[in-house]
Amino acid sequence: MKWSNRVQIVTGQTCVHISLHLLLIAALVWGWKHQALVEVSAVLLAAYSVVFTGTLIAQRVASLRGLGDFLEEASTTYYFGAAMLALFLLSRVVHNPLLLGMMGVIMLVGPALISLLAKEPQRLRASSKKRV
Repeated sequence: MKWSNRVQIVTGQTCVHISLHLLLIAALVWGWKHQALVEVSAVLLAAYSVVFTGTLIAQRVASLRGLGDFLEEASTTYYFGAAMLALFLLSRVVHNPLLLGMMGVIMLVGPALISLLAKEPQRLRASSKKRV
C-alpha cells in the first residue's frame, strides 16, 4: 500500500487536502507575523471564491466532472474557514458585537438551512406520488 493511501485512511483526507491546510495555516501565520493579516485574509477569501466559482462551473460540464468533485470537496472543507475570515474582515469595518455575532450565526447555520429547505420540496413530491 502506498504511503499516501495510508495517510488518507488514517486522517480521512487526501495528502493534497492536508497540504492545503498547512499552506493556509502558513499563510495566516505569515500575515500575522508581518502585520498583513487583513491583506492575507482578503487574498484567501478571493481564492476561496475562485474555487467555489470553479466548482459551480466544473460540475455543469460533463468532461470536467472529476475536477468539479475535487473542487467541491475542497470548497466544502474550507467553507467554515472562509466564513471565519469573512467575519474577521467584517469586524474591521463593523464594530457592533451583537451584529457580528448574528452575522456569524447566519454564516454557520445558513448552509445547513438552505440544504434542508432545498431537499424539502423533493420529499413533498415523493409523498404526493405515493398518494396517487
